[in-house]
Amino acid sequence: MAPVSEDDCPVCQTTLSQMSEGTRESHVQTCIESHLSAPLKYPSSASKLPQNSRAQESEDKGESCPICHTSYLTKDFDGSDSAREAHFSTCFESQSSSSKFAPSPGSPPSYNREGTFDSNSKSSEAAFPSEKGAASKLGPTPSRSATMPIRQPVPTEAPPSGSRRLSIFGFGNGKNKEQKMEEKVTKADGLMRQRWGPPGSPTSEMVRRYWMATRMEQHWEYLRAHHPRQFKKYLGKGYMEPIPTSWVQNRQLAYLYPEPSNWETPAEKRLYYLLNNGVMPDGSMHPVLRPLNINRDMYTIIRRGNERNARQVHLNAQKLAQYQSPGDVFQSDKDIKSHRYSDQVPNTVYEARTAALHELAEGIIHGTDHLETMLLIDVSGSMTWNPHGGMLGPDGILRFHDQPSNILLVQHLVHRVLHHMIPRQQKEHSTQLGIDTVTFSSFGRYVGQISADRFTQDWNRQVQLGGGTQVMQGWQTVKATYFQHQHESYGHGRWDPVFGWQATPGMPKLSLLVFLDGEATDMDEFELELLGETWAYVTIALVGMENCPHHHSHAIELERVAKFNPHVGFFDVHGRVCERMVVEDILSSVYPVDPPSYSEILKPEYDLPPEELPKYSAY
Repeated sequence: MAPVSEDDCPVCQTTLSQMSEGTRESHVQTCIESHLSAPLKYPSSASKLPQNSRAQESEDKGESCPICHTSYLTKDFDGSDSAREAHFSTCFESQSSSSKFAPSPGSPPSYNREGTFDSNSKSSEAAFPSEKGAASKLGPTPSRSATMPIRQPVPTEAPPSGSRRLSIFGFGNGKNKEQKMEEKVTKADGLMRQRWGPPGSPTSEMVRRYWMATRMEQHWEYLRAHHPRQFKKYLGKGYMEPIPTSWVQNRQLAYLYPEPSNWETPAEKRLYYLLNNGVMPDGSMHPVLRPLNINRDMYTIIRRGNERNARQVHLNAQKLAQYQSPGDVFQSDKDIKSHRYSDQVPNTVYEARTAALHELAEGIIHGTDHLETMLLIDVSGSMTWNPHGGMLGPDGILRFHDQPSNILLVQHLVHRVLHHMIPRQQKEHSTQLGIDTVTFSSFGRYVGQISADRFTQDWNRQVQLGGGTQVMQGWQTVKATYFQHQHESYGHGRWDPVFGWQATPGMPKLSLLVFLDGEATDMDEFELELLGETWAYVTIALVGMENCPHHHSHAIELERVAKFNPHVGFFDVHGRVCERMVVEDILSSVYPVDPPSYSEILKPEYDLPPEELPKYSAY
């Protein structure tokens, strides 16, 4: 093989001494690529070869090596292109090993000879000129994107499941979805531990019981596992725990939202969240509920009230003939013109309520449960409204009702139920002469024990009428009175500095009978409180006006409460009432064991004589 000068191109033998170093490298690279892309043709730069070389190339017709000029037509070659390229590569390697154009060790991959002749890499890798003069000689400088080598993507193996992926900000900092979720769940557990203490602590166990009582355990666990941010949000708002006593005192859940809001109060918002995300007592789901605002949905409220009012039916004539009494309050009221008993909407006792009372009865019969009774009475100013003077409803209509005031009806009903409640209470406490009673208006007040024998004196002395209607004030007084008595006498109950009194195992259940007119401003808070109290069985007697859609709207709300809470029983009475029939119904809910029988209800000594009724006024 004839030697080639280091100042000549090893491919086309063009003199390179007058070119810059960058231009020389570019020229050599171009010649190599031209030869590889068209091995049967001469490079375009072959016209620059000396005259004698061009003559020889013309004779070979392109069938000789451009470096050593060995003919490809000899017997040493099989005529294939691969053999020619292999021979040319060998010649070029041996020729350029001593040339100054050979890349030094550690050069970038674009100058690597093996990469240049790789059959999988046929793209152009021309280098940028290193001198300013080269640009004027070779024309415009190509753009960087045009001269960058196009590299084939290197297949990579997918990381195994659960492994940490590389982060764009650094190696080893990426986390997969499962790891991120696990980290959030761990943070949620830390927040629970920080707020309620470790699992098994009194506060933690109290919260767990609240979850089960409100039937929200499944929902909270779902948020904790799949939506930790939502879990943290409702944890911070206190949705997962009972209502703190300080919130009741400062009415934190009773303040009104601005009018455009979908919710009237924070208590209503929290109540409907529990109702819509919890399950029914039988474990089934229910359609989403939406609260009605008297200003925004007045016509809907009135329509629903009228629809319920249309469900009124006549009292059973045969039963009415046995239960009616001349001592019924409306019979003694001279202002009432009609002596006909009002039609009533049939009261519904839900299956869940029946099952809860049956379970309580089983515990009482077997001695594992005990029952105490109390009274909670609404004595607010709305209870003294005069139906004959006209009552203005929220729809702006003034309605007149031919019936006694609510407070007169409640006074008669309380007097009648005491005849049956006191003997049953004396079976457990022989020295007890009355029933512990709490009244509420703008505040709650424990009035002591009201007896049946001295009812008129006790009522006139203890009951003070007038004020607003805040049922939660009365409920908190009931809790404090009941727990203090149980704790001092029997050691039951535990005081929590945040959430107040909490029931302990073995403490007797409380059967509370409530009389109200539904005008409470914190009724949602009361309903919310009852959802989480499993130690109390509450029977609500709603008294109101006959044919009044506003009264029936209150009844619809309380029916919903009884439907969702098996510890609540609801009874609606309005108008001119057969009192002994009402007493029989409500006491069957107060006493799951040994309720008053038909014969006991109709005892003459338990009936009330006709009398001149007092005139009540809240002012």
